[in-house]
Amino acid sequence: MSRPRSGPTAALRLLGADLRARREAVGVTLEAAADALGVHRATVSRLERAHTGPNPKIVSQLLHLYGAPKEEAEAVLRALKEAKEPGWWHPWRDVLPEYLAGVIDLESAADLIRVYSPGVVPELLQTPGYARALLHLRYPRATGEEVDRLLQLLRERQEHTLRRPVRPVRLWALIEDVVLQRPVGGPSAMTEQMNFLDHYTRHRGGGITVQVIPTAVGDHPLLLSGPVSILRYAHPLLEDRLIAPNLHPGVSPITEDFDAVHTYLVAMDETAALAPPPTTPLPTPF
Repeated sequence: MSRPRSGPTAALRLLGADLRARREAVGVTLEAAADALGVHRATVSRLERAHTGPNPKIVSQLLHLYGAPKEEAEAVLRALKEAKEPGWWHPWRDVLPEYLAGVIDLESAADLIRVYSPGVVPELLQTPGYARALLHLRYPRATGEEVDRLLQLLRERQEHTLRRPVRPVRLWALIEDVVLQRPVGGPSAMTEQMNFLDHYTRHRGGGITVQVIPTAVGDHPLLLSGPVSILRYAHPLLEDRLIAPNLHPGVSPITEDFDAVHTYLVAMDETAALAPPPTTPLPTPF
């Protein structure tokens, strides 16, 4: 299993977006900012996109160049120090797949997550028995200890996203009904999973919405997309993110490209409109 670094946190992405907004507000180009600091244009660009670890000295110089008041600059530098701390998932880096660190960080800071799941129950809604069966399938060579740690990581991921004390995320999941007919992990695990999902179709509690797409709907805009998630943030400087592993196979599944995000957002809206309301009882399993 890969052993990635923690990667840029949402806080570092917000810092980069803040620096870009400040630069654009005073009409300074990337080239002009780089020339003023005596660095390459790519250095400033990578900093704004959180593709490099921020150097406090460079950040301080940029804030001065953009005319940030002293108090604001000091607050930004304090936030930078805090943002450079490892993410909460850092203790699991020995079993964490490389792409997943970025996904987890984005989830942890999101205010709304919309997900389409054609094959299995979305990870954020998986119960332990169901998740364990899928982990054994996904990592057939993993040791029992590695599977246990991955399962613990998933539980922590659910806690930090769905049950965080401040602004817990709102999750809207579109699930194909065939997913609920597939007895993953055996009858006991599947019953536990179905009961968990059924709670949200009956009560719509905890900011979680579950909507099942019947097979009778036939083709729909997401049918060929594979699993897709769209993450939205409360902060205006953080753009929506699209997580679509099938969009460009072999490269990062995460993009903030506006056209891509908008295309899938429209497809989710249209598909949701074809499905029964979220309060519809779940289909009888297998």
